[in-house]
Amino acid sequence: MRTRLIFAFVCLLLIGGSTLAPSRAQNAPERKGDPFPGWNQRVADTKLDFRHYYPLDEVNSTCEMLTKRFPELLSMKEIGRSFQDRPIYCLTLCAQKTGRPETKPAMYIDANIHGNEIQGTEIILVTIWYLLRNYGAEDWVTNLVDTRTFYFVPVVNVDSRYWWFERANNPHSLRQNHRPYDDDRDGRYDEDPPNDLNGDHVITSMRKKDPNGDWVLSADKRIMVRKKPGQQGEYRVWWSEGIDDDGDGRINEDDLGGVDLNRNFPVGWRPRYRQYGAGEYPCSEPEVRTCVDFIKAHDNIAGMQFYHNAARLILRPPGGSSDAGVVPREDIRVYDQLGKRGERIIPGYKYAQTHDDLYEAFGSQIDFGYLGLGRFVFTNELWGSTAEEFDGQPGTSPEDVRAWADEFGMGRAYHEWKPFKHPVLGDIEIGGWDQFATRMPPAELFIEEGFRNALFTLKHAESFAELEFVNAEASDLGDGLVRVRLALKNKGVMPTDSGMAVQRGEDNPVEVTVEGGELLSAASANENFSHTMLQKGKADKLRIPRIRSEDIQYAELIVKPEAGAKLTLKAHHPRAVDTEIEVAVP
Repeated sequence: MRTRLIFAFVCLLLIGGSTLAPSRAQNAPERKGDPFPGWNQRVADTKLDFRHYYPLDEVNSTCEMLTKRFPELLSMKEIGRSFQDRPIYCLTLCAQKTGRPETKPAMYIDANIHGNEIQGTEIILVTIWYLLRNYGAEDWVTNLVDTRTFYFVPVVNVDSRYWWFERANNPHSLRQNHRPYDDDRDGRYDEDPPNDLNGDHVITSMRKKDPNGDWVLSADKRIMVRKKPGQQGEYRVWWSEGIDDDGDGRINEDDLGGVDLNRNFPVGWRPRYRQYGAGEYPCSEPEVRTCVDFIKAHDNIAGMQFYHNAARLILRPPGGSSDAGVVPREDIRVYDQLGKRGERIIPGYKYAQTHDDLYEAFGSQIDFGYLGLGRFVFTNELWGSTAEEFDGQPGTSPEDVRAWADEFGMGRAYHEWKPFKHPVLGDIEIGGWDQFATRMPPAELFIEEGFRNALFTLKHAESFAELEFVNAEASDLGDGLVRVRLALKNKGVMPTDSGMAVQRGEDNPVEVTVEGGELLSAASANENFSHTMLQKGKADKLRIPRIRSEDIQYAELIVKPEAGAKLTLKAHHPRAVDTEIEVAVP
């Protein structure tokens, strides 16, 4: 059942954000005023339309428009170049007035690393728009933008997205990047791709009547199913229409590209004979190097979200192995809490572990993020238009998917079979699924899918570690010295560092500094301060190892206050929301 919140959000999007201010009829929060001058009008003037999919140039121009309209929160920069020398952009979203982006814990989100998995880009645009639209109106959104940073890379595989819209494709091309590759090992590169034989600007399938073929018509006579053992065949099928461009007797065996960018990351990488599409070596592809370099350069990234399609899954790592001996149990508990919440936010999606519940994948983003850096990361396999049968229950039979296309495909999802004279095969038929079907919903149905996935990612960011001084009191020791006893809590869902980060040496201590006085010594303590352990090394700040969710750490400081000054304690961790407290000097 649609919630009133989602209904209001969809209504607002469908009218392109054209109203100056939300009305009660839309069940949207009232604005008492603009958070920045002219904010409401700037939001209204964007007139964004999420009822279509965006070609690469339109993605970039939309991002540029948003950064120009909302410079207080949003910036955009080129972070690398693709194999074909196209720019790869990152948008940074945070409230500059509350601190620089690098001083806040960050959520990294990217999409379209596989060229034919496009709708994650639109989800990123929805996420950005939702944050901008509700900043200053929704308290939880305002708090997110004030206390956290968001790094968005809308398109990783920019070359393949460009060609996805520019040339005819089928639903499965082009997954890789555009580095030429000799798939059939004949010394030539990309010389036998699919062809748009009938000139309808889409690559569909070919079939030819053949009693020895493996396919027969289904019960409704419109789609094909594999024949049963002992059954006579009716058709031979080629999944992509085309001809034998290179004259080797095979059709479409050497398509454009390339390297599977999500098999080219530097953790758990395997060579091509072990992992198809892996590339010559880890980070051999400029698109992957761009992502890796950016993430490594931003130690404040606490969580990551990668958008793929089309299996309706919320995937956690690892991808290259089972959990046993790899994932600390305490990390799984955090993943379970976030992932099961995702199942509630996105009905029909299943929270799962990549290796055991989907397939084995080496050198992937998800393993780089977690096994390499110890960050809490997810890959969402987004819904495709054939992942739900006509009655609303999950179904995967050919009858299910065709019935779904009849009802919701708007006449665009499936191309009816039509006769064609092939130059070699003779009399054939061309038809089947459109390139914008099976892997993505019709654009008219995208918006709720986009909002629910965006909400899951925002709730992930909301779960970051968040520091809070439960108590801090000073007592006089004489000789101009005071003793400060403090209790510091992590009130976030996530620990300040994962167990994997500790194993990999990618963890950081929480650092407590003192302003208004000189810190002479620091010691950890038990709850009633009856036992303390002096911190070794330089006493310029208190260093507290990883703080788990809802855990409280106690410490004792010896401070020499400055004359007439107040003491201010500041607690900082690069991947947690910081805090501070004033302490009265006795």
